[in-house]
Amino acid sequence: MINRKFHFNAIAKFFIGVFIMMNLVGCDKNNDDTFSPKLTVARESFDVSNSNSQYAIDVLSNKPWEAQSNVDWINLEITSGGNGRFNLSFSVVENDDDQRTGIITITIGGDTSREIVVNQEAGNTDDIFVVPNGSGDGLSWSKATNLANALNIAVSGNTIHIAEGTYVPSETITGGDPSDERDRTFEITRNITLVGGYPINATKDTESDPSNYTTILSGNDSSYHVVVVSASKDEGQKVGLHGLTISEGNAGSASTSTEINGVKFRRDYGGGVVIGNAIVNISDTRIIENKSEKFVAGIYAFEGSVVTMDNSEVSNNISVSNVGGIWVSESKMYISNSKILANEGGTGAGIHGYPDAEIYMNNSIVADNKGKSYGAGFYVRQNSIAILANCMITGNSSTSKNGGGGIMMYNNTKVTIISSTITDNSVPIGPGAGIYRRSGENVLNIYNSIISGNHQLVDGKDVDTYEADALPPKLESSTLGAMVFDQNGVDSNGITFNYNTMLQNLGDFVIVPVGENNPALIYGADLEELVRIGDRQDPKVEESIITSDLSHNSRTGLKIMGAFVNIN
Repeated sequence: MINRKFHFNAIAKFFIGVFIMMNLVGCDKNNDDTFSPKLTVARESFDVSNSNSQYAIDVLSNKPWEAQSNVDWINLEITSGGNGRFNLSFSVVENDDDQRTGIITITIGGDTSREIVVNQEAGNTDDIFVVPNGSGDGLSWSKATNLANALNIAVSGNTIHIAEGTYVPSETITGGDPSDERDRTFEITRNITLVGGYPINATKDTESDPSNYTTILSGNDSSYHVVVVSASKDEGQKVGLHGLTISEGNAGSASTSTEINGVKFRRDYGGGVVIGNAIVNISDTRIIENKSEKFVAGIYAFEGSVVTMDNSEVSNNISVSNVGGIWVSESKMYISNSKILANEGGTGAGIHGYPDAEIYMNNSIVADNKGKSYGAGFYVRQNSIAILANCMITGNSSTSKNGGGGIMMYNNTKVTIISSTITDNSVPIGPGAGIYRRSGENVLNIYNSIISGNHQLVDGKDVDTYEADALPPKLESSTLGAMVFDQNGVDSNGITFNYNTMLQNLGDFVIVPVGENNPALIYGADLEELVRIGDRQDPKVEESIITSDLSHNSRTGLKIMGAFVNIN
């Protein structure tokens, strides 16, 4: 009788032996010097800045390699290496002359090579001047050109001055569909500055005055995005948008995209402005009345972007789904002296940070935003952080039973609130009409602030939570509902705050504490303590911000909680 166990073991050993032999043969073949060389590069061309800047090429080689440049203005970090995947880093030297081209050649196996063409833009940094339907060379107001041509001829460092009027895009986004009119946009591919607000009859001495001369970049209710910023992140350079009104964009519903420099720009995100892996400075600009058939109607900043916005407004933008105003995704945004008003959307109708976002906001107002889900005013989610100083968050509301009328925190976030007022926000049921924390560990720090008078149908707290073993918020020199907390975070028993009689709305979202024996006028942090609080933050809150209120009135000699001090 056959021993079946022995028979099975013999067969198993046979197949194991065959498997080992096959792998040995494979190993010998890979080590054979005659093995066919293979070399791939992620990109075969680079358009680079006219400044001193660095870049990298993703390369895969199955043999040792060598690299060289045919010009002296391209410098390779290393010129040889072993097999495998690697980044070949190179730098370019500043160009102050005409456009130029160089070639990087990578070689393996003696006769297998790949060439990477490097095109460096010209060093011309002359200003360019634009009027509606301009047909000149753009080198002066008298020879002004049109905006599409200005964007095409601009090189890094240029400033484009744009006269009053309405401008509608005529150029297709890089990689877009020329037959689709909605793919037309004002695409900024270089680190240049756009300045609007000039009169139509401007001369060389005329200064920008956007309050009197309106420069409108309009999507004509058609373009998926009015402005697309696809400029690369070059050291010491950035894109500037100043004195403009960006309006009537209409992001689509399909999740298709175009790819620019390895970044995918989706057509269903960002009706007004889309910023992908770029550094952008926005000032004296209004992003208003844009729409989205799906996500984020106003501004969408994503994939490592760094955006600074000052003295600007993001208002009346409407999204069918999440986010009406601003969405910051895996990026940083610094907001100051700005207003985010009356935007509409699902989750995060006003401002949304998700995921891994950083939002630093001061001297700004988030008001009257209307949501249909979580976090109507300000919503951070999934490992995002925010610091708010001298901010007014009021009048934001959601029609959903989900919480977070003023501020929403979800899934391991951290929010620090300093000298701010959060009042008159509402949710129909609750919880957390003022601030709502949910899921994970959400850290909330509140200093010298007023959080009171927020409304929900079911009785609840101005700061509420729905998470297991939630840490209580840190409260110092602040009011929470009727409670008052001193500088040490201790509830001042017997001292109460009544928002009905102790807060006064002076109009234009200016809400100040008033009345005798008002704890918000007595038990706030003094100037020395505010400076210490600002210094403890990362990044630090500048002393010029921490020592004044939202309207830049000094807090010297005062111990007043909230965004505004009442100096009358």
